[in-house]
Amino acid sequence: MESFGGLSDLVVRRTQEEQRRLAAAHEKSRVARIAMGVLTGSIGLLASLASLVPTNHNWDPAMPDYSDPDLVMIATTASGFAVLLFVMTLLFLWRSKTAVAFSLLFLVGDIYRFVTVVPHYTG
Repeated sequence: MESFGGLSDLVVRRTQEEQRRLAAAHEKSRVARIAMGVLTGSIGLLASLASLVPTNHNWDPAMPDYSDPDLVMIATTASGFAVLLFVMTLLFLWRSKTAVAFSLLFLVGDIYRFVTVVPHYTG
């Protein structure tokens, strides 16, 4: 039995097999993280778009903003979910500078929308 740096061939082979398994598992977790980041970002984008619903009564521009409690509830809930989903997207895709920049833009906009709509929520 030959040795490599004091280790037998059997130990070296087992170590290499374990390293291959760990590398494969790492690759699978990276793909899963990217897939979850894309999924949460996509759903967050839909929630962000839903939070932009006009909040005046019957969408009548003559009515003051925040006069329809149902639309205020929809805008508040959607912007809150959008903030949560974009934070999750940042956690999943924190290594991608492009994804972080894209998510931060929407996150800031949704936080602003949430902060401006919450005082009018009577839920």
